[in-house]
Amino acid sequence: MPDFRNLAEKFAAMPSKKKVALLSAVTAAIAAVILSLAWMQRADYQLLYSKLSDEDAGQIIQKLNEMKVPYRATAGGIMVPSDKVYELRLQLASQGLPQGGGVGFELFDKPSFTTTDFVQKLNYKRALQGELQRTIMSIDSIEQCRVHLVIPDDNVFMSGDENKPRGSVLIKLRPGRRLDQNQIQGIVHLVSSSVADLNPKDVSVVNSDGEMLTSPAGDDMILTGNQLEFERGVEKELENRVTSILEPVVGPGKVRAKVSADLDFTKMEKTEEKYDPDGQVVRSEQKDVEKSTSGGSGGVPGVASNLPGKQQAPVTFSQGSTQKSNDTVNYEISKTTSHVVAPTGEIKRLSVVALVDGDYTVSKDGKKQYVPRSDADIKKIEDIVKQTVGYSADRGDDVKVINMPFETAAQEDLSPAPKHNIMPVVVSSSKYVLPLVVVVLVFLFIIRPVMKAVLATPLGRGAQVEISPQALEMQKNLEIEKDPRNKVIGWAKENPNEAASLIRNWIEEK
Repeated sequence: MPDFRNLAEKFAAMPSKKKVALLSAVTAAIAAVILSLAWMQRADYQLLYSKLSDEDAGQIIQKLNEMKVPYRATAGGIMVPSDKVYELRLQLASQGLPQGGGVGFELFDKPSFTTTDFVQKLNYKRALQGELQRTIMSIDSIEQCRVHLVIPDDNVFMSGDENKPRGSVLIKLRPGRRLDQNQIQGIVHLVSSSVADLNPKDVSVVNSDGEMLTSPAGDDMILTGNQLEFERGVEKELENRVTSILEPVVGPGKVRAKVSADLDFTKMEKTEEKYDPDGQVVRSEQKDVEKSTSGGSGGVPGVASNLPGKQQAPVTFSQGSTQKSNDTVNYEISKTTSHVVAPTGEIKRLSVVALVDGDYTVSKDGKKQYVPRSDADIKKIEDIVKQTVGYSADRGDDVKVINMPFETAAQEDLSPAPKHNIMPVVVSSSKYVLPLVVVVLVFLFIIRPVMKAVLATPLGRGAQVEISPQALEMQKNLEIEKDPRNKVIGWAKENPNEAASLIRNWIEEK
């Protein structure tokens, strides 16, 4: 245990250079400890918002100043203390911040009576573009968005095509995200439904790479996109079927299947009427019968035959008969009317290729040797694949099963080992561990050596410097002899180190 009682006395007796060095070392050590403690207690800043527009960044900074929240504005975004990130996001979201760039209908919150009609229409278009931009950016896959609208004024001298509104949308997707045709058409119809008389065919959607996501072809392109997606789904489903049914037989990871499906998306509607002549049914029947018979005697008609005294004329007899018959029968012939709509997406042809790994045996020297499968096994596997995919020879389907070795060992060696992300833990723990390490290092390499040097240096009165036995013997001889100059000079030349120690001892004694 070092003795600190004479520390002040020893420090006072030290040379000025040593005092300055000692004070500098102690000051540096104290400063290092203070800075380490301050670093431990400083606030940990995290990102609040990034990639903000100038308007949003200015409004958010203004709100943070009003709430007296410390912040750091960097090129990457706005940083705030980590314990207030989520609370501030909720508070700013309740106030409509960030707005996502651009302005919305809040542009009209402060009306101005000096605004001209042209400026009013321009502000309305800006507000409508901003609102559409915010709505489209609410889609998870979209990171940034810009909307441009062309809304012409009503003009009786312009034709219908020239007076149509138009719109365009520029989107930037998040890394690893994509939009399918349904989402793209949803954006198109969202914009067209928000602007009066805007046809969906007049809305263009472009990504940040300049690729056109929509086409003037309209519905045909929509169907084509859906057809391709449906075709890929059918192929993927058949591949999964083949893999899942063969892996229990040949082993996991020893099957690779690829399916190419040719689908028929032709729409066909057929209306057909069929009459059955054998299926006659009497619907109605009508019979008309007319029969007439007349006969008898008679004289000459008139007044002369009825006068008295006149001779009657001879009587004549006549016989008449009339008969008429009319039959009408209506028959109902059975009729079949059918309206057939052929299903779309019917498989026209399938091409299936299945790669199957063989067996492996271990030789005496410990190396694996590939053993191909027999033709009978390949034939059985081919039959299984045909039954699985619904093979049809009439369609011209083609199924191939190829037996070849898989380089699974090489793939396993080349596959990277799983990495565990420990950086967040290291960063969070370094906040507390690093200052302690700095304090320990300062004590070991600065404070402790200085204290040891101070305590080990003979600075007090009566302290002696260690002198060799030869120097002590020379000192005694000098005290005896009256004229030691010659011997002293010769001895000092021969023993410079002992001479320096002797002189230093004299100085300390005085």
